[in-house]
Amino acid sequence: MTSRDDCVRLDAADPLAPLRAEFVLPEGVIYLDGNSLGAMPKRAVEIASRVLEKEWSAQLIRSWNSAGWFQLPRALGDKLAPLIGAGKGEVVVNDTTSANLFKVLAAALALRPERRVIVSERDNFPTDLYVVQGLSRLLGRGHRLELVERDRLASAIDENTAVLLLTHVNYRTRAMHDMAELTRVAHERGAMTIWDLAHSAGAVP
Repeated sequence: MTSRDDCVRLDAADPLAPLRAEFVLPEGVIYLDGNSLGAMPKRAVEIASRVLEKEWSAQLIRSWNSAGWFQLPRALGDKLAPLIGAGKGEVVVNDTTSANLFKVLAAALALRPERRVIVSERDNFPTDLYVVQGLSRLLGRGHRLELVERDRLASAIDENTAVLLLTHVNYRTRAMHDMAELTRVAHERGAMTIWDLAHSAGAVP
């Protein structure tokens, strides 16, 4: 069994351990919810103050160019890209996961106008499924969400499937889909694929 002393030794040897000092956390708190809202970096206050006091208040609309606001989605995307195996210029950072999923799903459904089924895993991240349900109602074109068990996903994709929408790593069970294989099957059958990597980026290769 791994003892507390084992864990303390591992922590002491962790090359990332010094980064703990870069974040604000209440005394005595062990905080593990980094995927939903991470601890606040100490520099966040300094940066926010600079944006408010020197960029927004002084430069006003000019800050889109003079302070580089316009390029931030790409600049942040380039920093995130190595975590998801992407190259420079292939990723942008904007909006929330749910807002982006809404937009990407709307675009995918528009590319398959003759199809009406969105296939997903029954145990998928609930918010993603709410987005599918909400957009389907909003469009009012008879789209239907079909929820299946993870071992039936490939067989559930047919000529009526517009989109296969999945979360790569299950947030409850840590089960991981074969992303390449399921994408191949979906594309062979004429369906689009949307992958939510919110629980994968930085956690798995």
